[in-house]
Amino acid sequence: MADIRLSNDAERPTREIILDAAERVVAREGSGRLTIDAVVRESGFSKGGVLYNFPSKQALIEGMVMRLIQQAQGDCDTALAEAEASGANPVAAVIRAILTFKSVNGDLAMAMLAAAAESPELLDPVRDMMARIREDVISRAPDPVMARIALLAADGLHLAELLGLGLITPDEQEAVEARLIQLVSEPSPT
Repeated sequence: MADIRLSNDAERPTREIILDAAERVVAREGSGRLTIDAVVRESGFSKGGVLYNFPSKQALIEGMVMRLIQQAQGDCDTALAEAEASGANPVAAVIRAILTFKSVNGDLAMAMLAAAAESPELLDPVRDMMARIREDVISRAPDPVMARIALLAADGLHLAELLGLGLITPDEQEAVEARLIQLVSEPSPT
């Protein structure tokens, strides 16, 4: 069976197209329904084509996690570079990027969290990336304690949303996020 590609995917690497398909499966059906066969159906590639790129479901999940990490790191790096180039507060820019990334990728992050329950080591690269971002943000902060508080609050908001706790309304969350940005933008009290 020949690999079938959509015409707009002709320039994209096969691995990326397969990861896109896997993300759609997970977002639509949950991580428990992620199988090589589901990705074959979703991607249009042959089973051999998918297995050539990702020899197991574990390898596929690892690829998805690594891509999420690269996207999050890229978003933070871009926000930081743009803030520094424009003279804006780098801490506020990175926290804004983190909040935006989490809201855009929430369903996928939840599915990856569920998949990581089967293989907790999948979260190790996520922990490492988060630690690097935190240390970078905190090292640039005029008030490192406030930066740490804002990062922890952003994590709490995201986890409450992921777990469906319904602690605050979307409008309240937007207001809290705006206040977090404002807090890290204020001069240090020292």
